[in-house]
Amino acid sequence: MNILRSVPTGIEVKLPHDRLIMSKTDTTGEIVSASKMFIELSGYKEWELISSLYSSILKHPDMPKTIFKILWDRIARGLPLKVVIKNLTKYGNHYWTFTSIEVKRDRDTQEIRNFIAYYAPINNHAKELISTLYRQIKEIEEKDSLEAGINFLHSFLDEKRLSYDEFMEKIENSENERGILTKLKNIF
Repeated sequence: MNILRSVPTGIEVKLPHDRLIMSKTDTTGEIVSASKMFIELSGYKEWELISSLYSSILKHPDMPKTIFKILWDRIARGLPLKVVIKNLTKYGNHYWTFTSIEVKRDRDTQEIRNFIAYYAPINNHAKELISTLYRQIKEIEEKDSLEAGINFLHSFLDEKRLSYDEFMEKIENSENERGILTKLKNIF
């Protein structure tokens, strides 16, 4: 399906703390299914979302390529990932999510079949930290290259003496609603 990406309005939509927000994509990033709350939040109709590439309609232009390079490299190897993502709605509004991505494999062949993403809100402090970091990475990517953006992120993490996963754990654990993703995922 060919849906045009919205123009950002700068208006932020707040995520609910008590609802399951999830989406399932195939190995190319095409949306296969989504929770009712995800569909509602996106502003799209279910039929508009299903079979659309996640990155073509929901990826906010503020998101650095570096983050998606890390994301795809990681999940393509069959490894789970936690990441902060800024998404764009159909109407140009945006929302920040702490996202936990799980890899689902075929029971018989063990081939990767799908990726399931669970979304939770992030607090303002984490959002400020991440948005500043992402803005710096994006500027470096635009001035130089994707490789330079990746190197900048690695330097940032080295300076803090953290791996990417440890950094994301710190972001997740800074939440007032610590563990909400785990609680919501265990319900379903």
